[in-house]
Amino acid sequence: MKIVFCTNAFENVTNGPVRFANSILEINERFPEHELQILTEDVSDERLASLRYVHKVPVKIPRLLKPLGQILRWFIYYRHVKTLEKSFDFDVLVYINSFNGTWASLVSDKPTVGMINDEKNMLAHWENFEWKSLWFKRFAFQQFERLSAKKHQLVIANSEFLQDRIRKTYQLPASKVTKLYKTIPLDGIEFNPQRAFGNTIKVLFVKADYLVGQLPLVAAALKKLPQYSFLLTVIGPEPWFTSHVCSFFENISNVQLDYQGPQPQARVYEALRSHDIFCVPSYTEAFGVANIEALAHGISVVSSRVGGIPEVVDNGNNGWLIESGNVESLAVALVECIENPQLRLKKAENGRKFIQKFSKDEMLRNFVQMLESVVNAH
Repeated sequence: MKIVFCTNAFENVTNGPVRFANSILEINERFPEHELQILTEDVSDERLASLRYVHKVPVKIPRLLKPLGQILRWFIYYRHVKTLEKSFDFDVLVYINSFNGTWASLVSDKPTVGMINDEKNMLAHWENFEWKSLWFKRFAFQQFERLSAKKHQLVIANSEFLQDRIRKTYQLPASKVTKLYKTIPLDGIEFNPQRAFGNTIKVLFVKADYLVGQLPLVAAALKKLPQYSFLLTVIGPEPWFTSHVCSFFENISNVQLDYQGPQPQARVYEALRSHDIFCVPSYTEAFGVANIEALAHGISVVSSRVGGIPEVVDNGNNGWLIESGNVESLAVALVECIENPQLRLKKAENGRKFIQKFSKDEMLRNFVQMLESVVNAH
C-alpha cells in the first residue's frame, strides 16, 4: 500500500498531531511492505535534505488573500498531490486536518481520509452565538469540516470522546468514524515520581492557547492558597500575549511567574523533569497528549474532567480531575496533591503503567490497518 500524508505543520512540533506526523515516517521501516510519503510546507531545506520521504510544498499567498489562506491551501496541496502521483502512484490520501482535505475529498479519484484532532470548530452553534470573529470563523470552518467528513472514506478521531462528538455533530454512521490514540515514544523518558516539594512549589502550564487551557483559572486557584509559595512556569503562548498573560497575576503575591513563550520539545521535557505539578485544566480537550507526556515523566497531573482527558488520566486514578471552570475545586485538588506525597506517588505509578496502552507500535499498526480497510473497500 502506498500512502500520501498531507500536513501543514511538521518541523515545528507543538502538539500531538504534529508529533504524529513525524512518528508515522517509521511506517517505512517497520512495515516495509508499505510506503508513506509526506507533503508539508513546514520543513526547512536543511532538514529536508535528510528526509527521504518528505516533500516540501511551497505556499506563497499574497497578503491581500491571507484571510483565505486556509482555503487556498486546499488547492495548493492537491496540485502537489497530483504532481507527486506521477512518480508515486499512491493508494490512499490522508490529511492531518480533515478541513484541509475538503477539495481532495470532493475531486480525488483515490480514497481520502481526514483526521479531526479537536472539537473547536464544533463549539460554534446557534445557542452560543456571539458577534465575534472567532465564532464566525469556527462556524464557517465547521461547515467545511462537516462536508469533508461526509465525503472522506474515513474520519479518524484521537479519542473516544471526540469520536462520539464527530458522529453526533456531523451525523455520520458509526462505521465512518474511528479512533486512533496519538501517543509518544516512551523510550528514553526517565520516570521520576519522587518529587520533593520544596518551600516553593513549582507548577508547570504548557498550552499555546492559554485561554482554552484556562490559565486565568490557575491564577485564581493559586491566589486562594496564600499558605504556599509558587513558581508558575508558562510555556506555549506567543510573545505578543505577554502582557495579557502577566495581567492574570497582578496582585498575586504568592506566585512568581516564569513566562517562557513557545519552546522546543526538549525544553518542555526538561520542565516536566524539574517541576512538581503539571496543571492545565482546559475547558475543552479532545485528548491531551501533554498529559501523557506528564505521566511518562512522573510529575503529578492536575487537570479537568472534559473531553478525552479522563481517558488519559483514567478518570482520576492517575492524577486529579476537577470540573471545568471551578476555581474552588482546583484549589482543593492542588492542596490534596501538595499535602499527600504517598497519594502522589500512587497516582504517578498508576499513570506510568496505564500509558503503556498508548504505545507507538500499536498506534502505527492500527493506523496502517485503518488505511488498508479503506483501500480494500474502495
